[in-house]
Amino acid sequence: MPNIEAAQGPIYLAIADALEADISTGALEQGDRLPPQRELAYQLGVTLGTITRAYSEAERRRLVKGETGRGTYVATESQKVSPLIPQEDEPEACDLARNFAYPHLNPSLSEGLVRMARTSGIDRLNGFVPSEGLRAHRETGALVFKDYGLEADPARVAVTCGAQHGIQVTCQALFRAGDAIAVDRFTYPSILSSLESLGLKAVALPALRREDGGFGAMDPEALAQAARTQAVKGVFLMPNMQNPTTHTMSVGERDSVVQVAREHDLKIVEDDPYTPFLPETLPAFGALAPERTASIASISKVCSPGSRIGFVHVPEIFGDSIRNKIGESTWMASPITAELIAGWVREGHLFKTLRLKRKANRQRFLKAQEILAPHFLQGDVNKVFGWLQLPDQVDPDGVQAALSHQGISVLSSRYFQLKDHTPAPYLRLTFGSEESDDRFFWALDRIRTTIDQLAELPALTRPVG
Repeated sequence: MPNIEAAQGPIYLAIADALEADISTGALEQGDRLPPQRELAYQLGVTLGTITRAYSEAERRRLVKGETGRGTYVATESQKVSPLIPQEDEPEACDLARNFAYPHLNPSLSEGLVRMARTSGIDRLNGFVPSEGLRAHRETGALVFKDYGLEADPARVAVTCGAQHGIQVTCQALFRAGDAIAVDRFTYPSILSSLESLGLKAVALPALRREDGGFGAMDPEALAQAARTQAVKGVFLMPNMQNPTTHTMSVGERDSVVQVAREHDLKIVEDDPYTPFLPETLPAFGALAPERTASIASISKVCSPGSRIGFVHVPEIFGDSIRNKIGESTWMASPITAELIAGWVREGHLFKTLRLKRKANRQRFLKAQEILAPHFLQGDVNKVFGWLQLPDQVDPDGVQAALSHQGISVLSSRYFQLKDHTPAPYLRLTFGSEESDDRFFWALDRIRTTIDQLAELPALTRPVG
């Protein structure tokens, strides 16, 4: 029986959102049967058509599955779809959930393709190449790694189908099924699902707290304890712009993690696609602990998500394994799009694009700080998303649902946590997915107003199940 008293938009969406919230909190479990549509319509005092639309929306989100003659049931986990994945015909919303980092400022694809068409010997790219990629493209990867604070050896660089593919093949090469991997308490959602799909166990560890009250680096003492008591074999880190907290690890924080990793023989996987946005280059873990670190780089967030090109740099001992894992999964990343990226890097488009995006991001972050005050927004002018702290009594899932009814998408903290953890009072807000400044600032106003309204409501009237 969902509580929809505080719904500010279509009732059918409020019901679907309440259903999703109840599934995420465990109030509803896989296989639970939902009330018949007529019965729920009567209990809620709404039309049968409203319930039909609500169940259809829930099925579109892969939350439930209808079976003729048996009713509607909560779907199995494998049937659910991530809200981060774009849909071709998705409803228009002001997107502060997905981190697309100003795609409207990306280099011109048509100009890049024209340049490629005029390149001598371009037809050679229309065939098979080594699984690790061509030497010229691996040299491009080495140039990209310089922005990450790593002097990469092109012989140890491999080209992948984006950073996500890089994470998967790296974890396959470095770990065995059943191994435990340490991750931040709040971390990149896809690493959690990737580890699970590879048969690896994620162990969430707390962060140090900063003087401003924000989240800092992973606690090295907690990492050491996990290595001793939970047989952790490695650690996944985003050292330069941790997703979602935005924290940048200091050199001292990096050294502390390296010390623990060496003491307990832990492998390190560092993935930081937002690093090029930062003006200061700090030493990568691949430079501080080259014998045990796999580094992953991508410029998808900078200039070309459609190219699906990333790079990995691993210790020499894992080189053959990486090549094999790439070959087994895709044979090779596309040399055609790798050449597109190489041209943009050679011709300076990467720098020009970063300059435009940094300028746009500075304006939006400062405006977000102003509008959302006094709520604490962790981040700075170089961070392309922010971690917004809510009042303790405000449910982050409730805020997300209420904003969804107003045509604004955000992500609550639960998307960045293991499933058995209680959502914390935080939202991640991205700054660059919405092209229009006016719509972005309007969304910030609505976020502030919605938080304040929900902070004043009794718990029973919040828009969750």
